[in-house]
Amino acid sequence: MAGWRLRASYTAPVWAAVSAYAEEKGLRVLWLTRTASQVAHIASEIGCMPIYGRRLLCIHETVSKVEQRRFNAACRVVRLSGRCSYYPGRPSQIKAKTVGEIKDAGRKSVTCPYELQLTSMPYSTSLVATHKQLSVVSWLLAKWRWTRERTILVLDEFQNILKTVLDLSKDAISLATLRKAAAEAARYGFRDISSSLSEAYQRYKAVDVDEAEVENLLPSFEELFEAGQEIQARKLEENVVPASYVLSVADFKAALGQQKPLLVREGERVWLEALADPREELEKILEGWRTVIAMTATMDAELVERMASTQVTLLRAGWPFDDNLKAYIVSGLTTRYRDRDVELYEDVRWLIEQSHGMRTLVFLPSYEFASMIQKRLSDAIAEQRGMTQEQVEATAAEFAEGGKTLLAVFGGRLAEGINLQADLVMLVGIPFAKPSPRTKKLEDKLENVFGSSDLSRLHGLVLPALFAAVQAAGRAVRGPNDRALVLLVDDRYRRLTKHLPRWFRDLVSDKPVKLTDVPILLDEWLSWMKSV
Repeated sequence: MAGWRLRASYTAPVWAAVSAYAEEKGLRVLWLTRTASQVAHIASEIGCMPIYGRRLLCIHETVSKVEQRRFNAACRVVRLSGRCSYYPGRPSQIKAKTVGEIKDAGRKSVTCPYELQLTSMPYSTSLVATHKQLSVVSWLLAKWRWTRERTILVLDEFQNILKTVLDLSKDAISLATLRKAAAEAARYGFRDISSSLSEAYQRYKAVDVDEAEVENLLPSFEELFEAGQEIQARKLEENVVPASYVLSVADFKAALGQQKPLLVREGERVWLEALADPREELEKILEGWRTVIAMTATMDAELVERMASTQVTLLRAGWPFDDNLKAYIVSGLTTRYRDRDVELYEDVRWLIEQSHGMRTLVFLPSYEFASMIQKRLSDAIAEQRGMTQEQVEATAAEFAEGGKTLLAVFGGRLAEGINLQADLVMLVGIPFAKPSPRTKKLEDKLENVFGSSDLSRLHGLVLPALFAAVQAAGRAVRGPNDRALVLLVDDRYRRLTKHLPRWFRDLVSDKPVKLTDVPILLDEWLSWMKSV
């Protein structure tokens, strides 16, 4: 694996080099990034064609409202039955870049926007899409009329792909979907399936733990699939959107295979997961391409080298803003679970209150921890579990208005992919994953990769936690005019500093600050900010 560091905005220089090489060799470029908004931005910046998902582009008045889990099957049935007035329409080439522009083109021509996109694809030598396209990349290439062997794959924000792989989750389904599938099966006369799903729902609901492997109590894939197909057809006859919960369970059952599902509980939310093998999943992503280029500011190169046989060129993004960010480790406090008591919460409250006069962004270990701190502060807003995109944007806007401290959660909706300009960022604790059946399985699988339990723990537990912390810290400085002070508030950061990404490690002072000396540091930082 080759690697070098980039500074400042790396999209344009990387594109210049990659596109020139592709043109010389007669290759095409597939550029994948994390979100649809980033797709639009990159497409505009470098001029390649954006590819958006079918649901995001859907303008059918009812099918467009179907949840993602059931959307594809519902859309397919409506299209094939001739019930969509936009499909296929009159597909033709378009030059639109944003979701809104493509939808408008579809409405004007009374054509499915997704079909407009597909018609334009073969004529483009470069595409940009989200990481989600990796799950259907063979289909995408077929529509592009191209092959992996003649494609340069660029994986922007590669750390998110690696994070997904290490999460081990191949597919997931909520217990609410099981309950709805049971009711749906009963309504359409599939009583045996309904009974089995109802029993599975009740038994899973009674499991009172945060995470555990449970028995596979679901009916067979064949039973679920056949019933789901018939339910869809009958809903179509009834002029009801043919989205089947039973078919969603069939999809999950197929992903599960012969495994036991993992039951996960977070507050009121409970779901089942089918676990994947991280090495197999990474190989499926990387193998077969002419060249793979991975771009990231926080990523473990050694892990990729050990897990993947494919050669990957790694581009590391450095810190582009010179001294716009400074970081200090604060000693005298730890958020280890066994040390969480009233005194700890009061110490964190006191620490946050020292930041008066500063836009303060605080990342905490969990939603429960954030709730305990919010109760102790009079002017704080806190991230809530399960926030919608609209709620995320509203929370960010409220913070931008000033006057309130924002309490966010490591790994939450506010921890990456969003701008939260702040004067001060407090990383309270280190976001280690809780010991669980999932983390034990991951460590076992990585021990097979590295041949060492110490390296397995480092790559499966320690590095992902540190990278998540660094990712959160980066929310505050998004441009050359932003400045922020970052406090790493936990004694454990001192012995783990050597494992931080190099660019961030270079910004951390080698002299820790005592908890009681933080007010002095903050006064000095405020004075410096006023002087620049």
